[in-house]
This record gives sequence, C-alpha cells and structure tokens, in this order.
Amino acid sequence: MNSLPIRSNMPDQTLTMKAVLWEGKPYQMVVREVPRPTIQTPTDVIVRVTTAAICGTDLHTYHGLFGGSDVPYQMGHEAIGIVDQVGSSVKTLKKGDRVIIPDGYRIGDQNFIYGEGNLSEEGFELQSLGGCQGKCPPCLSRSLLTISAEYVRVVDGDSALFSIPQGIEHELDYLACADIFATAWTSITQTGFQPGDSVAVYGAGPVGLLAAYSALFRGAIRVYSIDHVEARLVRAESIGAIPIDLRKGDPSTQILKLEASGVQRVSDCVGFECVNPQLKPQEGYIINDALKLVTIGGGFAITGVYASNPKNKGGPLQGPQWATIPLDIATYWLKGPTINGGIIFTSQAEPTLKDLVTAGRVQPGFVFDHIVHIDQAPEAYRLFSEHKIQKAAIKFEHWP
Repeated sequence: MNSLPIRSNMPDQTLTMKAVLWEGKPYQMVVREVPRPTIQTPTDVIVRVTTAAICGTDLHTYHGLFGGSDVPYQMGHEAIGIVDQVGSSVKTLKKGDRVIIPDGYRIGDQNFIYGEGNLSEEGFELQSLGGCQGKCPPCLSRSLLTISAEYVRVVDGDSALFSIPQGIEHELDYLACADIFATAWTSITQTGFQPGDSVAVYGAGPVGLLAAYSALFRGAIRVYSIDHVEARLVRAESIGAIPIDLRKGDPSTQILKLEASGVQRVSDCVGFECVNPQLKPQEGYIINDALKLVTIGGGFAITGVYASNPKNKGGPLQGPQWATIPLDIATYWLKGPTINGGIIFTSQAEPTLKDLVTAGRVQPGFVFDHIVHIDQAPEAYRLFSEHKIQKAAIKFEHWP
C-alpha cells in the first residue's frame, strides 16, 4: 500500500511527525521526525494513527535479513486510526471515522500495490509497484506497508480502509485484524481445514498463537502448539491448545505418540528463521518435520516467510544461499499432502474478522502484552526479538 509520507512542494511549510525507521544497522531501530503526509490525489485518505503494532515480519528487517535497495526507510504494516483528511473523490469515508489500515489490499482485478519509501534530501518518496510484476522478493524485502508513524497517506482510501465502530473498547482486537489475525485465519484455511480436524501449528508467536485460536474457534478437535519459549507455550495452553516443547525433541515424534496417524492439518507460522530442537538455525527443519507429522492426504500451509535476496544496504545480513531447502520428497510422495501458502493478502479475510470482533465473538487482542509510546518502539523491538514479550502495540500521544 502507498502509505508513506511525501514532502510538500513547499518545504518551509512542511509539518513533521514521528516515525519508526530502519537505517540499515542490524538490531537497531530509531524514531525520527519525518515529513507528514499530505493529500496528493483525489482518492487519498490521510489517517491519524491511534495504534500501530510490531510484527514478526518486521523482525526480519530488524535482524538485517530483509531490506531494500537503500536505507533508511519507514517501518510497520499494522495500524488503526482516525480519518484526518479525505481527497475530493472519496465517497465512503469522512473526517473522524475510525478505520483499520490493512496489510496489503486489492485494487481492481488481482492488482496489488506495494510501497517503498526511501528517505532522500526531499523527504520520503514513494515508488509504486503495480502488482508483483515478477518482483515478489523485492516487494518482500521491505514491509508491505510502512505505517509505524503518527500519520499515513492511503491511496484509494474507499477500497483500502475498513471502517470500525467509534470507541476504543476493542482497540487491540481491531488492531490484530490489520494483519496477524487475518494471516493466521487464512493459514488455517489454506491447510484445507474442516471442523473436527486435528491441527498442529509450528510457532506460538502472535501469528502462530492466533492460528491455534482460529482453528479452535472453527471447530478443531485438537490443536497442538509448537514452540521453545516457555511463556508462549503457557499462553497457548491457556487458550485450549496442547503445548509441544521443541526443546524436548522433534515435534513429529512427540505428537505421533498422541496421534498415531498424524494430524490432518499443519500450519508453519515461523518461516525461514526457524530452529531445530537444539535451537540451532535450520531453515528446512519445519517443512520436513511437518511432512512426517501430516496424515496421508492431509494439508500443510506455509505461512511463515521464506525469501532470498542478494545482500544490499537495506538487508546487510541477507544472502542468496537461503530458500534452497532439501525436501524429503519420498515422504511427500507417499503421503501426498496438499501444500499451500505464500503471501497472504489480509484484506480478503478482514471483513469477516472485523465483523466477528464487532459482534463480540472473538477477542484476538489477547496476544498483545506490551503497550508503549512510539519513543519506546526501539526497546520494544529488542524485547520482541528476544522473546521477552508476546506482541507490542505502539500508542501515540494523540491516543483518544
């Protein structure tokens, strides 16, 4: 989504705002003053952000594994806020409306817009990529949206933004819908899930935890939640999942003692930064362990990110050796599971989940356990990276 601030044509009158930036240094985020966005086209909407969140995908950038052609650039792709200005052609939104800013959205027929915002002498400048154009790795090399800021510009606001009720009672529940809940929900769908299925979810971070939550809500008979962080396993058990400690050995071995034929559905909510039971990085570990665990004819969704790009200033620790995974093709051939996954465009699930929150049927905001002011965002990144918190929300000074 094109949601980066653009400097006004009159620099002496430019207003500024705070934003979280990545400057190309692994394990460092900063908060800087940057130009505030302005209306550029008749379909634009300027949103005053009330809360944003730090996503696991953002950590790939924080770790120096994702990046772009240049630095610095603005971070974040999960937020909700209040409409501050609308372009002359905007029909469905008005100043004061509360909205979810989704992580990626559809424009026209299968056309998706990604934003890149490099900080130059002229401030933040947009580069729009209409559709993937065969450039998915570059698209993935920076956050799909960049909205950890006090204000954002949203192109084609009528079709991009989702209105939510006034009030802040379910603020964090709606914030979860901006990305992680929709991603988790879609991951379970991509496994081919049916009520009564047994499910295993690799990862009990925010997305993995909400994938387990989604499966249980949708009628799974049993859900196994796999992780190596004790606090995450405790949280998974608290929502009704069966915790599986990776440190105790291969999850497939542990679960097959309880499910002799395996589980019908498996979701990988970790991706390329996964580790093995010795807690050593092993990129193909989950995929091959999942093949051992899934039943004959079952379903497996690869939701965690797998990507490879050449090293550059925006991703100094990335390398082209990644994303080449030895696959146990014999086990795959014998079992014939369906493997699904890839980039999830959350706007497809968002209307349903927003309505479930509004109706009080789901409360996905339970994953947030750390709320900070934007000035504390760099420290929140560190805590999240070190697995000391489950999920951080960024609160702004103009919190209603």
